Amino acid sequence: MTNPDVLRLPSRLFTKDRFYLPLKTSTSSQTALHLQFPVDQLNDPGLRRFIFAEYHESGFELRERQILCQLVGSDALFIDIGAHFGLFSLVLSEAAPGLRCLSVEPEPSNFSVLRENIDASGYTDSIVAIECALGSQSGIGRLRLNSSMGHHLSLQESGSNSEAIDVQVLSLDQLLAQYSEPDWSERPIWLKIDTEGRESDVFFGARNLFKSQRIQGVLWEFRVGHLENPNKNSILDFLDEFGFESIPISDSNMISVLGPNVKDRLSACGYHNTF
Repeated sequence: MTNPDVLRLPSRLFTKDRFYLPLKTSTSSQTALHLQFPVDQLNDPGLRRFIFAEYHESGFELRERQILCQLVGSDALFIDIGAHFGLFSLVLSEAAPGLRCLSVEPEPSNFSVLRENIDASGYTDSIVAIECALGSQSGIGRLRLNSSMGHHLSLQESGSNSEAIDVQVLSLDQLLAQYSEPDWSERPIWLKIDTEGRESDVFFGARNLFKSQRIQGVLWEFRVGHLENPNKNSILDFLDEFGFESIPISDSNMISVLGPNVKDRLSACGYHNTF
């Protein structure tokens, strides 16, 4: 099967108004975790591509999930920026008991599904969900709506063929100052940043956090589809300034880790000759 428009999902994954998507841990196995969605959202093309990759293929960004599960410890704070439906937040919470997670998602419909998935997962004590976008500074931004997987902040008014909504925008420095929990202050931090080409604004709004040296690593998107992030080099320069080494781990995602020998650390996790 190669056509995401034809999902062919078994009836056992449906109730009257919900679809339940089991999550993979490898190309041949699944966890007890699942994501759930309102059935009426299954016509969304972004969600259909996501389900197709997770159910019929090897798993949506499975390599990225596996690498983070190896690198992120139970003592960490994981900040999931562009949390979408909660995939990374839930997978990391299961893999690292004791982990604390901050899930950030600006689009209201996605955020509603995110909250529902957190509530259903049993990780409500360890995952905090915040409905906002992240940028270089705080204010109100225009979020251009594509599919459920294609929203991004726009620097211009949306065109006649695009819908846009106003959303709250915070810098990551300001977000942590505003929403920090008591046991977060001493935890090392890992970031996942997927903001559809606006990753540089997230980095530049986290300068104080990077200066603190609490951030241990970042998974970030350097290509959207066939388009490379135009700010890729400035992001790499920013990370290099703070002592991070970066390496691509897929066609679209880069991992940047504080300190040297990133390849050696990834090889120690079992990822040999894959780069």
